[in-house]
Amino acid sequence: MRNIIVISMFFLVTNVSLSWEIKLVKQISFNENVSAILVTGSFAVLEDGTLIFADIKDQNNQLKLFNEDGKLLKAWAKFGPGPEEFGGLASLDYQSPYLAVLDAGKQCVHVFEKLQNYEFKKIGQVPAWEASNLINIYDRYILIGGYIVSPRGQKYALFMRDFNGKETKYILPLENRFGTSSASDYKKIFEKVSGFQQNDWFCRWGNTVFYVSGVRLKIVKVDLRTKKIDFFGHAPNNFRPLEMDKQTKYNLMQPGMGKKVGEDLLTKFSFVGGIFADKDIVGVIYANREKKIGGELYFVPYLQIYDHFGKLCHEQKLAEVFSEETFFPLYYKKESRLLYLLSITSSPAAIIYKIYKFSINP
Repeated sequence: MRNIIVISMFFLVTNVSLSWEIKLVKQISFNENVSAILVTGSFAVLEDGTLIFADIKDQNNQLKLFNEDGKLLKAWAKFGPGPEEFGGLASLDYQSPYLAVLDAGKQCVHVFEKLQNYEFKKIGQVPAWEASNLINIYDRYILIGGYIVSPRGQKYALFMRDFNGKETKYILPLENRFGTSSASDYKKIFEKVSGFQQNDWFCRWGNTVFYVSGVRLKIVKVDLRTKKIDFFGHAPNNFRPLEMDKQTKYNLMQPGMGKKVGEDLLTKFSFVGGIFADKDIVGVIYANREKKIGGELYFVPYLQIYDHFGKLCHEQKLAEVFSEETFFPLYYKKESRLLYLLSITSSPAAIIYKIYKFSINP
């Protein structure tokens, strides 16, 4: 009996002491000639590792595919009014075999099915005039971040529509957006952060959506079947949530001093830069502007890993990565636990993009 107890205690201690290994396995750079024409904030990764970007400033509104050596493989799509053309690229998502592309100009989501040899066939178009954020594919629905009011008058920050745009389902009430459980708590935070441009992030695993705002390290967990909403998240000591008083907001809007106030806010506070999930874990990225290179300050990402019940399993700084942006566009290959982070910096000649590819192992 004593041996059984000793063995049980050994496995308990061993399990508790296990640490996660977050390993940088590859850096993907793009030559400056390509980077000069690539302006993006969203990308995805195909099954074979090919990277697909939405080039939001390309005059032809093209999607561009690169291999893991940073070589351009293909550019496709066209700007125009036609059903097969784009009016203004925004974010995208790929969940095999479907590619969804948010078109800000036409206020819709184009849905494609991937064929062979990097060919994509359009199979649907989803109205999305309420969209102001990311999109994510869920079975044959598109999860859309934005602002929408239901027929009953309730406000939502996340909703979804089927591939043909015939059905709308309301997912996350606006009052829960900051990880808050009431309208009054939501209003308190909103008053502190409104006026400062921010991004919210969400991802899903199975029938569960995980959502986090860009200014609070509080994860919202939504069961798509039952509509049950839970909250979790641990803000460490180095996470400084954005808070502005009325005077700061006023100064931020003044032409003569707004830029300096904005720079001070970027350095003083922390920002959430992305979220991802698989069958076991939820990962969230937050960023602090703390890396100094040649007199300039850059944002460095920190990673937290939780289980689906909200237990914090691991956290660390991803010291290799830095960016000029508060957010880190990411793509997560759930089955192989490969995390791709995009950093954005600039030179006098171009915007410079670099992909950092990490493996995540318990």
